[in-house]
Amino acid sequence: MQLVQLCGEVVETDHLEAVSGTSMDGTGFTWTDIERQVWIRSRDGRERKFAFPNVDVPARTGHWVTLLLDAERPVALINFSTKQYVNLVKLKQFELFGATEAFAFAALLVAAGFMAPAGLVILSIGTIAYGLIKDGARRHRYRQAFALVEAQIRRLTAHPPVDFSR
Repeated sequence: MQLVQLCGEVVETDHLEAVSGTSMDGTGFTWTDIERQVWIRSRDGRERKFAFPNVDVPARTGHWVTLLLDAERPVALINFSTKQYVNLVKLKQFELFGATEAFAFAALLVAAGFMAPAGLVILSIGTIAYGLIKDGARRHRYRQAFALVEAQIRRLTAHPPVDFSR
């Protein structure tokens, strides 16, 4: 994870809501997705929009903020006007299985079908073991990324950018 800082003033915020549901007869459920949009004007005068789905972002127009970005994706917002921050690193951002693994599993399932039932038992046990190992590695990557972002937030809050030390 390579973090880049974007410092600037919040020049606009917007709050969008989308209500979704699953059935017409009333037996399903509904949920509301909320997207917070924040426009930030950087020191060089350029303005950029960032969207934060289902996150309460502590920022209003006129506030001075720093965004920490990982490949253009916001991973933290630090508000120097309110002395608040939000770490946006979430476990769900780290995928458990990739497309290659899904194809490999499908191929192994076909091969196990030819060796049934012993092949299916071996595949089931192997799949569970592999899944547990992958989940442990995924959680480890999440904890590392979260800690890295938290450390950077602590550094910035202890030593704010020169423009923000008002």
